[in-house]
Amino acid sequence: MKIDINLQLLILIHKNIGGEELADQENIPPSGSPGYEAPPYAPRQRVSYQGVGIRFVAILIDWIIVGIITSAINLPLTVRGATNYVVNVNNATGQVSISGGPSAAVLGWLGFISLAVPFLYFTLLQGRYGQSVGMMALKIKVVSEDGSPIDYGAAAIRTVLMVIDVIPYFIPFLLGAILIWSSDQKQRLGDRIAHTIVIKV
Repeated sequence: MKIDINLQLLILIHKNIGGEELADQENIPPSGSPGYEAPPYAPRQRVSYQGVGIRFVAILIDWIIVGIITSAINLPLTVRGATNYVVNVNNATGQVSISGGPSAAVLGWLGFISLAVPFLYFTLLQGRYGQSVGMMALKIKVVSEDGSPIDYGAAAIRTVLMVIDVIPYFIPFLLGAILIWSSDQKQRLGDRIAHTIVIKV
């Protein structure tokens, strides 16, 4: 009788200390059933790195847009430079020559705008949204290697190093494509230096 009383006492103590926790665990509904709540952590999902093809189409869309913006800004300067040309005709020989043309200042502004527009376009869009317009259209995005959003600094690095990734210029982005093909995370040079990856949204 004494043994039975002690056994019941131990069972009662166990229920008061740890039994409630165990009962709570047993009452958790299975995954997918009504009332199920996901744990506070989530398993790491498989990352879908994006390769050359889809990124080439995205960058092609972007450069068409950059070209339109740059041409629209440069048009007044181009027209102004064109008015500075002078056609000279030698009445004795009939020889025609052209002199004048855009000034050094106009040429300098044209060059500056042609560099500033793509730099600001890619840096501001990717730094703010992680996507350029071409990337938005194709549902891909730039993120940090750990999956967090990139900042303007990383976006600027990617943009500046695009000048190297586009080598050789007669076959644009061939070097970038080779680097992507040789990378497990499909990173071009700008991605490797900035520690970024391109994934599917």
